[in-house]
Amino acid sequence: MLTKSKIKEILSNRIEELSSSNLPHFLLLNQIDKAAKRIVKAIQNREKITVVGDYDVDGVSSSAIMKLFFEKLGYDMEVVIPDRFKEGYGLTTKLLAKIDADLIITVDNGITSFEAAEECEKRGVDLIITDHHTPLIMDNVKCKMENEGIFKLPNALAVVNPKTSPDFPFKEICGAEVAWYLCAAVKNEMKLKIDLREFTDILALAIIADVMPLTHMNRTLVNMGLKRLNAALKPFSKALKRFFNREFTSEDIAFQIAPRLNAAGRMAHAYAAYEFLVSEDENRAFDLLMQLDGYNNLRKKTEKEAVESIEVEDEDFIVVKGDYHEGVVGIIASRLVHKYKKPAIVLCEKEDVLKGSGRSLGNIDIFELVNGCGELLEGFGGHKMACGLAVKKENFEILKSKLNENIKKYGEKDFFIEDYVLGELPFSEIDIELLDILKSFEPYGEGNPKPKFTANAKIEHVQNLKDNHFKLILSQDDIILPAVIFRFDGEFGEEISFKFSVGENNYYGRSVQLMIEELI
Repeated sequence: MLTKSKIKEILSNRIEELSSSNLPHFLLLNQIDKAAKRIVKAIQNREKITVVGDYDVDGVSSSAIMKLFFEKLGYDMEVVIPDRFKEGYGLTTKLLAKIDADLIITVDNGITSFEAAEECEKRGVDLIITDHHTPLIMDNVKCKMENEGIFKLPNALAVVNPKTSPDFPFKEICGAEVAWYLCAAVKNEMKLKIDLREFTDILALAIIADVMPLTHMNRTLVNMGLKRLNAALKPFSKALKRFFNREFTSEDIAFQIAPRLNAAGRMAHAYAAYEFLVSEDENRAFDLLMQLDGYNNLRKKTEKEAVESIEVEDEDFIVVKGDYHEGVVGIIASRLVHKYKKPAIVLCEKEDVLKGSGRSLGNIDIFELVNGCGELLEGFGGHKMACGLAVKKENFEILKSKLNENIKKYGEKDFFIEDYVLGELPFSEIDIELLDILKSFEPYGEGNPKPKFTANAKIEHVQNLKDNHFKLILSQDDIILPAVIFRFDGEFGEEISFKFSVGENNYYGRSVQLMIEELI
């Protein structure tokens, strides 16, 4: 049986391994100095600069940081965020047709924009790519760029990516962090005094939303960002405080704020989320937040209907297609992974080409598996745990068959979702003191998961909230505790064994609430 003191000891040892207050120097990123010098030259020559972002939280956060940084320089630049449904992901030739610039800078995209890079060269437009996604592996292609190594990269003036930088110690950083480092390089080149910590509140949103490991530099930046977010120093954070009326944690970002920001790009256009982050007026920011909340409610309804309609075959790699909303295929894939404990790709039918997203689990490298089917694809990008792709309809069954053949190289132990259960925790140890101990080791997230426990208890009362969400009153040795469980479609007995985390309920003062993950 666990005790509060044992839990504190376990978490203290874990945090000691994860923590690092030192941030790597920006010059450790290959070609960032070259990129910074070109940006400074463009500013000095009054050239037109366009930043091309992405429609997820990381992409709009990257774009917002660049915009706010350039405002501090007193230099006007343009931000372009693609329409998911019209232009698709990243810098494409279709998007380029709408851009008139001397210098284009991508943020959180561009590492596979080969055609767009060639078009930029033809037009005499300099291109700087900043991205964090995994580059494609060379396949008998002559290396054209210095330090390119085994990667096939677009023909750009500079490519700044931690994964193509051997000396940069942390490969798993998000696109907004790369953009932030580029700002640091420009600041250094111009010998300016700008406190880049001012942007860490936006960085924290991107790091957590993009599920980066909350270790080392990511942990340092998120801690800094949460302090600024809770201090409500910008109009957007003031609006968030007014809407939620609480101190924010990493979990609030992951489960409350990020879904609302992402919903704009999923259901309409991500510009609403970008405008929210750069808003100069709190009331305008609050109006935009209400708009984002509406998009998120629509997203949840659309996602629920789609998941309920899917029938999954008995295969190791789930690959499905259908008339799904293009904006929610990634979330649908995540739901299928969680439900069936298998990697999943969900494709929506759009004319002759199927477009969609994939999600993975455990040790299954979905990027490697899908990249191995490159001859069947019309477009592809991503990393180990997630990807986006496009495939012609006639190649769907071939792709599905090949993925299920290739995944056989993985063993049963590779198909896991890490639980990080510390052990059995008696109700007698669950109180405000334990809650404070757990809070002292935040932020929790990827790489530093929130501790989970197991317990047995008697059910005293069940309340159906809605949509298979239940509130339970549980008892163990005369100690009564409330609990909640979400998306539960089974039946409750008189007693249950369950896996849970400890949450905080502030509805009537401060109290403990068990968050049940699953019955065991």
